[in-house]
Amino acid sequence: MLQEPIVFPYYEFSGTYREIGRQYGEACRDQMKHMIDWWYENLAPIMPDTPVAKMVEASAAFGEPIKEYAEDLYDELVGIAEGSGLSMNEVLFLQGSFELDVAGPFYLGGCTSYAASGKATKYGQTIAGQHFDWYTKSDNVIMRVKPDKGYGFLGITLAGQLCQFGISEAGVGHFANVLGYPKCQVGVPTVVVAQNVLRQKNLPDAIRAITQAKNAVSVNHMMADKDGAIIDVEATPVKCGIVLPDRDILTHSNHFLTHYLQPDDLGDQTSFPDTFLRQYRLKQLMEDHRGEITVETMMEVMGDHRGYPDSICRHMDMTGPAWERFETTMAMVSLPGEGKMYISSRPCDGGGYKLYTI
Repeated sequence: MLQEPIVFPYYEFSGTYREIGRQYGEACRDQMKHMIDWWYENLAPIMPDTPVAKMVEASAAFGEPIKEYAEDLYDELVGIAEGSGLSMNEVLFLQGSFELDVAGPFYLGGCTSYAASGKATKYGQTIAGQHFDWYTKSDNVIMRVKPDKGYGFLGITLAGQLCQFGISEAGVGHFANVLGYPKCQVGVPTVVVAQNVLRQKNLPDAIRAITQAKNAVSVNHMMADKDGAIIDVEATPVKCGIVLPDRDILTHSNHFLTHYLQPDDLGDQTSFPDTFLRQYRLKQLMEDHRGEITVETMMEVMGDHRGYPDSICRHMDMTGPAWERFETTMAMVSLPGEGKMYISSRPCDGGGYKLYTI
């Protein structure tokens, strides 16, 4: 029996970043409070001796690095606290939950991202997106943000976090995947870097927003713009690597492609060695459609089930330990040059994609 796709709640926020945060907090107050418990429930199996109060207290350490990196985004977090009624440390806990996770004894990841442009696509458009593979029953929200200064953006994230995935008014698209690297540090959480990328006027500035951050953990940033440029930044707390497309096609999952970062890659030591298969399989499928890739093509290939349940379209494997039980919860196909983003909670069995515009 097919499950009905979830229609994620959609919000529009505008004003100063403090005002945007306050609007976000007020609109999603209940979802944010639920996500405090949700994160603790999912972190508890990998951090069994750490109560939620300790996790929240530890998250205070993210405050100063965020403020030093992007003070206006820190102001947005202050606004979230004001609007939601959460404490500032609870808001920081929501931003840094991935970092608490990845820095723990297990590395978790499953997302698969892609971009294509130029001669690889049927109409010469830039097409980019990803699957977000994570635990179920999270509160996911779509937001269209119009700040007083700078570029607006459209994207999706987990309730309470800054925007992770999306497209901007400048025609920049940003998507991300977790990477396994042996070093982490108290630094800037991934979601803060991601939203900062979406505020930049072009890809060079977007790259700078990643490489000049004090990255707390290792994350892959897949980016593409309206003019057909595609670039991938594999960011670690130590250094960054750059991956360029192969004839206008680029795919990524949860292992390093930059040769000088590969010796320290924890990909083959994780619970998810399927990362290698997913990245190669997606590239193969896109190559099969070279010159004919459209939005509909990507909706179709991202529903691929080779290697099920650990496939591009991931499904929950109940035979493994609790911390491995996640699945594709968001699917995204975007046209950064046209300000369009298609989002689904169920990328297979018909997809259920809904169009949002910037």
